[in-house]
Amino acid sequence: KSDLILNSKLIAMALKQTAINDCVLHVCTSCRPSGHSRHPATQRPGYRLYEKLFASLQHGPLAGRVEVKPAQCLSLCPRPCGIAVSAHNSWTYLFGDQDPNGDVTDILSCLQLYLESDDGMMPRKERPASLQASVLGRLPPPCHTYEIE
Repeated sequence: KSDLILNSKLIAMALKQTAINDCVLHVCTSCRPSGHSRHPATQRPGYRLYEKLFASLQHGPLAGRVEVKPAQCLSLCPRPCGIAVSAHNSWTYLFGDQDPNGDVTDILSCLQLYLESDDGMMPRKERPASLQASVLGRLPPPCHTYEIE
């Protein structure tokens, strides 16, 4: 029953974002360190990170440009908390080790960098330090072609 209430709350929060956004930030709301209780769901570190990012992106320079969406599971269990950033015809990035108790400034800076790129490419050295070591992968856009040299 608590999961139904949680899902209803997450859906309601996501529906409030009506603007056409430039990119999507998925936040794993299931993320929690080993030994941390699953219930109540609103106390999971991933859920708290989602709420913090959702609130931070409602105002400021990225408001209306980033859609924050809850993800039930990003399958990053050994590296909580997980986030993913994607956009149409752009590279998709997957990050772990995000601290729900810390400042989200590095994540916001990384999103700004992502939006400034034509194809979402974010070289490692240009990303904030905390998002250099925590990258778990990147996926090319479906339209991407690569010539083997």
